[in-house]
Amino acid sequence: MKLSNKKFRTLVAATIGAVSIGAVSSVSFAASEGVHVDQVGYLTDYSKVAMVSLPNCGDDFSVVDTATGKTVFTGKLTAPEFDASSAENIRRADFSSVKKAGTYKLVVGDQESYEFEIGNNVYAVPALMNWRSYTLSRSNTPMKDELTGLEIKSGHAQDKEAQVYFNDALNKKGDKVDVSGGWYDAGDYGKYTTTAAIASAELMMAYESQPAKYSAGQLFFPEGVKTDAKLPDALSEVKFELEFMKKMQRQDGSTFHKVSGAQWPGFDKSPDTDTQDRFIYSTCTASTAMYGASMAMAGRVYQKLDPAFAEDCLNNAKKAWDYLAKTPESIYRVDEGQESGSGPYNDTDDKTERAWFAAEMFKTTGDKKFEDYLKSGDMKSLMTTKPGFFTWDNTIALAQYSYAMTKKADKDFQADVKKAFISYADEIVDTIKKDGFDCTLTESEYTWASAKNNLTKGDILIMANDLQKNKAYEEGALAQIHYTFGRNILNKSFMTGVGENCPEHPHNRIHESTGAYVPGLLVGGPNYVKGGDPDQTKYIDTYNPPPAKCYIDVLMSWSTNEYAIDYCGSSLYALSHFMKADKNIKANDLKITREFPLWKWE
Repeated sequence: MKLSNKKFRTLVAATIGAVSIGAVSSVSFAASEGVHVDQVGYLTDYSKVAMVSLPNCGDDFSVVDTATGKTVFTGKLTAPEFDASSAENIRRADFSSVKKAGTYKLVVGDQESYEFEIGNNVYAVPALMNWRSYTLSRSNTPMKDELTGLEIKSGHAQDKEAQVYFNDALNKKGDKVDVSGGWYDAGDYGKYTTTAAIASAELMMAYESQPAKYSAGQLFFPEGVKTDAKLPDALSEVKFELEFMKKMQRQDGSTFHKVSGAQWPGFDKSPDTDTQDRFIYSTCTASTAMYGASMAMAGRVYQKLDPAFAEDCLNNAKKAWDYLAKTPESIYRVDEGQESGSGPYNDTDDKTERAWFAAEMFKTTGDKKFEDYLKSGDMKSLMTTKPGFFTWDNTIALAQYSYAMTKKADKDFQADVKKAFISYADEIVDTIKKDGFDCTLTESEYTWASAKNNLTKGDILIMANDLQKNKAYEEGALAQIHYTFGRNILNKSFMTGVGENCPEHPHNRIHESTGAYVPGLLVGGPNYVKGGDPDQTKYIDTYNPPPAKCYIDVLMSWSTNEYAIDYCGSSLYALSHFMKADKNIKANDLKITREFPLWKWE
């Protein structure tokens, strides 16, 4: 299969906007490529800022009510400042005093922005789309979704008899194990314990922080999707993933690492038609620790609504803890051929995952042995050192936050942990102040999953605000949502179906094979490190764009345009924080009416 060069160049032009690239630079936009706004909108009581990269545009800007055509605000642009990540001179348009709910556009000279809303709950629909993307990523689930047109008859029924790929003391190669259920990890059909654990944890964290926001019927589940009547939709969805994860736990308390086919399926293969055998690969102590942390969380999050399920989750967590206590070394098993049809998620140092597990066990059970573990030896130093943003291979920030939020913690040690966490939040705020788009990413951080990493730093600020109220933390987190939804140099929303200029061709086999466009998926975003994928590398070699422009909306750019469930977890946590409960949202509010063409292969 070969991608048409004409199609590639057209999509690059439509994506990068502000970059002039010769023959295709004549591609036009309805909105100016030099006026950058959050294409969803701005919350009434928070700051409202747009960025402008237009040369020779004058100093004035205005905000126009699109319903009436009347100008409701005029202001002055700030002086231009050079932004290294985008290699552009950026000016700011502050219209924070506009608080009347409505739909607006920003006008600078003869250029205007995409339309955006101002209101108290502008992120509710994107948040629900984000939540709902997990439902539409369910495996082994027949569904017919009227809102997106997605129809799946089953999807990898062979997961009920997946074959173990290796021999060890517990299993023989070829043993069949039921590992059905759970969410597909990303644009492929693999399912991984690591990302299952961190994604389900982020969703439970969102619920746990503000449970009143969630109710039954909220996610408009498709026909065929089973739900738990005892639970709000959000917890019913997470329970589906947790039930799959339980099947990945072995008799000794350890976990299998992943399940997938032996080969990457083609993009013409839907979940129904990818009939290759499925295999269970590897064991990994980091995966086991993350599994345990997620199960420990479930032990408290579900305790009141579904006590039997909560107790079972906690018992599974205890089994995982007992296994790890007997297995102090970090293990990541590798068998030849195990990466031929799935990603490795090769975490070979499990210290931060063990810390997170211990913190969640202490928060759930109050048992001091888990706190003693965190206060001992290397763990004590790890828990009191400034963290980075959390990922599937470094969860120390999650450990610190969980412990810092535990009521029965040792106050002195807890104060040291909080201090370390807050120091990182303050560092993020300083980075935001230096960036032309109020983004948390430094010039060198536009790498694989940059959009997710950026939002995860925003999540850190929300967590820090739980520990120590600071308006700068909330504003900083909100700024990353603005960046995600188009207030960036590309004018590109990095979430499918959200914003006027959103990804049209995500690296997603469900989207491509079924023709249904799934909204609410956060894609990877700009990646300036060559070698991410052939199309991304070709783009960088051809145009040499600055880091913040290294994104292409093409199917085969998996290093910039693929989603993953842990990516979506970072966006969901942020959006859920700023979402308000709204009983007036209807199913049609989440309906996708736009159609994007599928790829044409030659």
